[in-house]
Amino acid sequence: MTNTTTEFRVRRQDLRKTEVAHTFAEPAEGQVRFAIDGFALTSNNITYGAFGEMMKYWNFFPAPDGWGIIPVWGFATVTESRALGFAPGDRYYGYWPMASHAILTPGKVRADSFSDIAEHRAGLASAYNGYTRATTDDEARYALFRPLYITSFLIDDYLPEVAPGVTQVLLSSASSKTAIGLAQALKVRGGVKVVGLTSGANADFVMHTGVYDSVVSYDAIETLDPAVHSAFVDFAGNEATRARVHRHFGDALVASLTIGATDWDSPRGDGGDLPGPKPEMFFAPTVLAQRIAEWGPGGFDSRLTAAWESFLDSTEGWLEIVSDRGAVAAEKHYRDLLEGRASPKQGVMLTLLDA
Repeated sequence: MTNTTTEFRVRRQDLRKTEVAHTFAEPAEGQVRFAIDGFALTSNNITYGAFGEMMKYWNFFPAPDGWGIIPVWGFATVTESRALGFAPGDRYYGYWPMASHAILTPGKVRADSFSDIAEHRAGLASAYNGYTRATTDDEARYALFRPLYITSFLIDDYLPEVAPGVTQVLLSSASSKTAIGLAQALKVRGGVKVVGLTSGANADFVMHTGVYDSVVSYDAIETLDPAVHSAFVDFAGNEATRARVHRHFGDALVASLTIGATDWDSPRGDGGDLPGPKPEMFFAPTVLAQRIAEWGPGGFDSRLTAAWESFLDSTEGWLEIVSDRGAVAAEKHYRDLLEGRASPKQGVMLTLLDA
């Protein structure tokens, strides 16, 4: 049995610089080695890189100084176990490194789940440390959308709290999967007009998803009615776009949430000098913990499951799943996302395992 791992690394301070490295490690007593069979690569992973220092995403899977391993969501199979309750062939869904294998230290082990209690994860957001047994027959859509949709679901629940009485919600990077999930949830809830802000090249696709009431290209933001009480949910992280939205709507803008950084290379600031509300960084794990405390685990799961099933139905008309393998393929798909070349209708599933 070989214990070589292929890792896809990026420079923390320059996401365009990458390397493929091969490391060797054996699981210690109490640890389990997993082969990562398939993971989703979306603009959400670019956000992990862009906010890697601020939100401590680099800390989950340590790399040599100056390098980082972008976390991904997907499925993995136990190949070697030195921990009770795990056997070769067991499969789990969760948060993995962009690599061929991972060694985890299971704790809080239950029949269907466990947490990674490795020392370097102490103090990190617990929502990313949990792993569940694989049970779905649709692993690609689960990996592509489940973590993103939880964020969509939480934003939809959070908005009435911070933006009461708004009649319009603006979503930047409207073609991103998390934005589409939020738009669908807002549409189901009703009571607000959902406006997608996107590039001209993606406008037709965004409208085709069927979850937006209207689609406006970035160069036409000023055509929107500035008197409408609105909330802005920013998935792009483009400071210039955010400033234009704030200045156009002024006091009619009730809330401004920053979620992601699909436009990762644009300058970012705290928005303190903008008219309207101060932009707020939305961190899903914090709101998740609050809702579980309020509703109980069962109450949260039942609400999420109902919303999730409705969302999955809405993807049937536009999603195209693309599966690929190897470091060269990972490099290509990563750069397509990084440089804005990726097709929004595609959902990319990858593995770095040898064929």
